[in-house]
Amino acid sequence: MAESVERPFTIDGKGFIAEISPANFKNKKSKKFQSHFPHLREARIEYAIISMASKQAMQIQSDGENNKVFYLKTTYYQIQKEMVNAINKVENKTLKPNDCPYNTSSIREALEILKRTDIAVRNESGESLYIFNRIKDIYMEDKKVVIEL
Repeated sequence: MAESVERPFTIDGKGFIAEISPANFKNKKSKKFQSHFPHLREARIEYAIISMASKQAMQIQSDGENNKVFYLKTTYYQIQKEMVNAINKVENKTLKPNDCPYNTSSIREALEILKRTDIAVRNESGESLYIFNRIKDIYMEDKKVVIEL
């Protein structure tokens, strides 16, 4: 199992420390727990989700504390299509959605990594702490992937 990683960074001259704790879950084939840090695949999927969220209507609801909760309902095919569009644009290629480098199992795993990876940011003195995940929740509903942001 991998250890968390800490990295210092600055914004407007103020120092912060980010701590990234990997997603830990069982490998379906080996049945052993493994650690997973987000990488290129997860970055591409995150970009696709942001792009889709900006293009299509998202559902917005309020939780019990009157905070806004944003939901994106999509399919794995739509995620593949959005990723291929981005790859084509950035890398000047002409891939089709079926040429996506990630199949639905890979996309499902990447979404789980984005959900289960914890990111904590604190100021240098350690007084202020903000902990979050890139995806708040994921589930299936009526053959659609629901991604809560």
